[in-house]
Amino acid sequence: MCFGLRYNCVDMLLKGVVGIASYEQTVDRIERYGDMAVVPVGSLEQHGHHLPVHTDIAITQAYANLLGERLDAFVLPCLPISTCREHMGKKGSVWMAPDTFYAMLKDIVMSLYEQGFSRIVVVQGHGGIFVLPPLIRQLNATMNPALKVIKVELGQFSGELRARGILVSAEGLHAEEYETSVMLHLRPDLVHMDKAVDFVPSVPREYQNYMSLLSVCPDGVWGQPTLATAEKGRLVLETGAELGAAHVTKLFGLMDNKKPVGYSKF
Repeated sequence: MCFGLRYNCVDMLLKGVVGIASYEQTVDRIERYGDMAVVPVGSLEQHGHHLPVHTDIAITQAYANLLGERLDAFVLPCLPISTCREHMGKKGSVWMAPDTFYAMLKDIVMSLYEQGFSRIVVVQGHGGIFVLPPLIRQLNATMNPALKVIKVELGQFSGELRARGILVSAEGLHAEEYETSVMLHLRPDLVHMDKAVDFVPSVPREYQNYMSLLSVCPDGVWGQPTLATAEKGRLVLETGAELGAAHVTKLFGLMDNKKPVGYSKF
């Protein structure tokens, strides 16, 4: 078992879909990587009646593996627990305190840095990790230019995915068309489309600071999962990896070429 789930480890779940993960390789192969490492961060949380609670973990690992292949980077196993108190109300969602997560991820980044990985890509696979941007800003502000840390989310490319006709709905936030499609591609046997329910609340995302998502989305879904298909999921991952790799390359290039401002190298 892995992380208390009733299935095999995530890399086994994805076998044959996204290739061999970096962490399945020997230290001899890992020594040949350059200075870039990818740290996927998921979440164990409810995803409505139709998706498993490890959805964020599976999607984030798959996406990170594809990014790592394009960037020739060392990819870590997905961190399965982060911050998800907005999903309180149904058993199966597990979280840690924001300050605990902040300290844990900082230690992981510094561990990689001590080994020579000076370019860290954090793949944020759960939108509710609001403590992550301040951590990345702090690391860059205090460690540049020796260490550079950036964040990428598959969801940040949803506008481009809609523009390319891959996704349709612009109202999704959780267990929606995008996540359901990717899981139909990765693990169709774990998706129960007969239980998928479309629902878009009348309140903004900000309300998750004031009440559980389940308070405004009774079925735990924010979006239109019934629009999902496995082919959309395949295209979301492949196109997202293309867009993500371009984003990472561009951003690291900007960070490499920026000049000091007064006393600051940030």
